[in-house]
Amino acid sequence: MKRVEKPMYIKLYEEILKNIENKNYSISEKLPSENVFATTFDVNRHTVRQALSMLKDEGYIYTKKGKGNYISNIKVPYSISDKSSYTSKILDLGYEPKTKFLGADIIEPTNEIAQNLGLNKNLKVIELRLLRYANDLPISVSYSYFDAYIYREIINNLDCKPFSLYKVLEKCYPNLEITKVSTVFESHTSTNELSELLMMPSNSPILAASTLSKDQDGNFVEYGTSFFRGDTCKIKVDLV
Repeated sequence: MKRVEKPMYIKLYEEILKNIENKNYSISEKLPSENVFATTFDVNRHTVRQALSMLKDEGYIYTKKGKGNYISNIKVPYSISDKSSYTSKILDLGYEPKTKFLGADIIEPTNEIAQNLGLNKNLKVIELRLLRYANDLPISVSYSYFDAYIYREIINNLDCKPFSLYKVLEKCYPNLEITKVSTVFESHTSTNELSELLMMPSNSPILAASTLSKDQDGNFVEYGTSFFRGDTCKIKVDLV
């Protein structure tokens, strides 16, 4: 039986992946350029692009526009008790944070949302949708819910740039102190929409963190769920 030779781009894909897994590129987190790969492996740039495209589709690398390809080895700790904003957390890790505002609507809550916020199901809630990045790598998609009457000022203050939910709340309600009171973690399989937003293959594992927060007087403020790429999140628990 005649043996079928693997296409060159598959061989190159396997070689680059082996180097990533062996941490041969981990010092700078940046991959060599297409020209360097082409010269090193004696192939044309089209073959290199095919191999890199496969690595990107499978979530091993991501592209920073105008800067090149980077290994997806960012780990962002999800702190259960930390009150700091997402931006400050990412900056503390030495990464470049970014939050993309995906949209906002006033909707009827599901039973789960209404129950967690202590609302009558006939009342409306504000739904905010955010996509968060670290070094241009999408890390999580977040859905946050607030009582649409009590926190109605949020809707009128969503034009801040760069977007920060922390700053929006601080501007609208300067005396508000928010504390997480519970977080539930679940593993899920990514939907097509989440896979597209998080630049990962369909049916990939994701971590869902559903959090309930209260104000300084014990009133419910926010209920929401963040869906994290399974390869970029680690859980941090502060016991003291």
